[in-house]
Amino acid sequence: MPPTHSHKLTDKQVGTYLVYRMKLNELIHLHFLFCHLNRAGCGDTIEGIAPEIVVNTVRTCAMAWFITMLDRNGINIFDLWKKMFPQYTNRLNVYRSAIENDLVRIRAFRNRSAFHAEPVFRDFIKPRVDMQEHAEEDVKTLQRFLKLATFLLKREHTADPNLQSRILGVVLDTELELDCHIRRRWLMDTNILDRSSVF
Repeated sequence: MPPTHSHKLTDKQVGTYLVYRMKLNELIHLHFLFCHLNRAGCGDTIEGIAPEIVVNTVRTCAMAWFITMLDRNGINIFDLWKKMFPQYTNRLNVYRSAIENDLVRIRAFRNRSAFHAEPVFRDFIKPRVDMQEHAEEDVKTLQRFLKLATFLLKREHTADPNLQSRILGVVLDTELELDCHIRRRWLMDTNILDRSSVF
């Protein structure tokens, strides 16, 4: 079922979706790096540091990036997806409910120990202990999210047939407002913009 006019994204939502796409790219890169390091180890590239310590550092970044896209007072990608893909609302609700407890733990980790740091050591380390106890489960939650994101990414053109040109419009408006230049080649190389929307 194609979206009706009532499902059209506002310009602000298109901008939020652009932010999400940029953060998703970073998350995918961090996840690939984590998987590669986890499989092959870090070798002798960092002298005197055990490979699993480096893997944990990358995992810290990836999990913090992940929860940032789901925060209700931030990107809030689930609500945006429901607006873009109303035909998948039930699937999105089921998925969100299934991982809600994981998200509470991952959010506490990000807020107290990953992106931010509690000054009291006990309060800083507790979320890390919780994450270590659920490490495999959290990686699976992240992988399921990436699978869902990929599924919807392949369908983004159905959400708004003009989404690519509207994203480009957000980029142009931002350039004018900030008096800066955002490289179109970078947006194409990162698969955020199709070449056809630029040329």
